Amino acid sequence: MFNKNGIPLYVQLKSKLLKDIQNNYKAGELIPSELKLEKEYEVSRITVRKAIELLERDNILERKQGSGTFVKEQKILYDANSIGSLTQRLEKQNHKLTTKSIEFEIIKKDHYVKELLQCDTLLCIKRFREMNGTPFALMANYLDFDKVPNLKKKFNIESLYKFLKDEYNIEFYNAEETVEAKDSNFEEAKKLGIREGSSLLSLHRLSFDKENNPVEYSDILIKANMYKHKIILSNDKISNI
Repeated sequence: MFNKNGIPLYVQLKSKLLKDIQNNYKAGELIPSELKLEKEYEVSRITVRKAIELLERDNILERKQGSGTFVKEQKILYDANSIGSLTQRLEKQNHKLTTKSIEFEIIKKDHYVKELLQCDTLLCIKRFREMNGTPFALMANYLDFDKVPNLKKKFNIESLYKFLKDEYNIEFYNAEETVEAKDSNFEEAKKLGIREGSSLLSLHRLSFDKENNPVEYSDILIKANMYKHKIILSNDKISNI
């Protein structure tokens, strides 16, 4: 099961355990005891303990005195300094984002996004997404209906941004994004498997093409305990005149 390649056995076991956890366990689930892991992987107790300690250090596992070792809810790092879909960003971090439900709505009545996208009719794509099998986000993406004909019939991949580029030659070059906190309402909490009033992070993003024309607007609600936002700040030096 393990190779004699100079890599410590507990490090190899850590990698094997991590893969098994990602494939077979959800956040909050109890993993087998050290004794069971020792027998399953045919290693010593100290090897199991060291591997678990590494996974604790990486915030994958959490020991609870008297209860056992549990899989921790994972926070994803959302880099706000680059353009890319949530699916593409998560793939780079070895997380799998899947769509559990999808709805399409054509909006002809007055709507604030119409002004943002400068169009007459909107297509709204509403998706409920899971990360690694755990409820994660509620997403609403708005597009100019006339620029994406037959999207409902064609859309069949997880990454909307990649699909728009490949199918309609719509590519995003820059965006304006705001982030705010909000309490979940009853429907949001029910879908995400949390208590009503639990904290959510609300992301609002307006994306532009290379001619700086607005092409997409998104509203994303993410469980706050699974998310952290990364922003790079710089010191702008102002010359005295």
